[in-house]
Amino acid sequence: MKTFGQVSVELNEAKNKLPSGHKEVKTDTSKIGSQNLDIVYASYKGKIHVFVNNNLFTGDAPYKDLKTAEKEFKDIKKVMKNMGEEFDVNIEEIVNEINS
Repeated sequence: MKTFGQVSVELNEAKNKLPSGHKEVKTDTSKIGSQNLDIVYASYKGKIHVFVNNNLFTGDAPYKDLKTAEKEFKDIKKVMKNMGEEFDVNIEEIVNEINS
C-alpha cells in the first residue's frame, strides 16, 4: 500500500505535465484573487523554466538558477495580484500578454 506522500507526489506529477526533457525542481501554489496558480520550476539544459498552470511563462526565461527565478516570480505575483484586484483581469490573460 502506498503512503499518503507517495500518492500525493504521483497526483501532483500527473497534474503538472512538463515537456520532454524538463525535470521538475520545485512546485508552488499561490492564490491570486479567486484564482489558484500552479507554479512549477523545471530544469532544462542547466536553466530554470517557470510554468504557470501548465503554460510556459517566458518573462525573463530561462533563469540562470532557482533562486533568481523565485525572486523574479515573487515580484511578478505581486503585479498579477494588483492587476487582478484593481482591473479585474483574469490571470490567464496576464500570462498570455507577458508571453506574447
